[in-house]
Amino acid sequence: IILVFLGAAHRVLDRMRLTDTTAIILLVLLIISHFLPVITITPYLGLNLGALIPLGIIIYLLVTAEKHERIRAAVISLATAAVLWLSDQLLPTLPGQIPFDLDPLYIPGIAAGLISYFTTKSRRTAFISAVAAVMLNDLFAAISTSLKTYHAQTIIGGGGIFDALMINGILAVFIAEFIGEIAERIHRGPAELSKDRNGDQDE
Repeated sequence: IILVFLGAAHRVLDRMRLTDTTAIILLVLLIISHFLPVITITPYLGLNLGALIPLGIIIYLLVTAEKHERIRAAVISLATAAVLWLSDQLLPTLPGQIPFDLDPLYIPGIAAGLISYFTTKSRRTAFISAVAAVMLNDLFAAISTSLKTYHAQTIIGGGGIFDALMINGILAVFIAEFIGEIAERIHRGPAELSKDRNGDQDE
């Protein structure tokens, strides 16, 4: 399973307009992040050092993006974080209480992929906003917990590589790609698709 996820991560990084060398370096860093420890900042707040690497990746993607794309990524990240927060407030905590069960783990990736495609059609924005939303939600949880009468330690990036990046970042990009492929096929129409198939047969 880990190899499948790493293969998917490499494919996604390739689609972020990165060179093969850069994509491989980032992939190695992601593997390393899985083994980094959690440090305690306060009795109520901890930080998974592995979360710093996905954070560094989205910062790198933002810095290397054009200005308008950076602004859109920031706005969509906040929108995705808001969707995640609302889902935490509105959806039942136990399975089986509504007609369909959706694992909250996948909500950031689904929301980021849909919002990014229908507003920007940018895979890079989908990736950034999915990862950023998870981290923003962890930060908000830490703040809200510190304001309550009872206190429990909140770990920012506690899920590490698999939920913050490997699942949501990849899921967001795949959703944006999937919808884009369907839209392109609909736009091209059956005549173009038939022509492509005939061309493939001729080859």
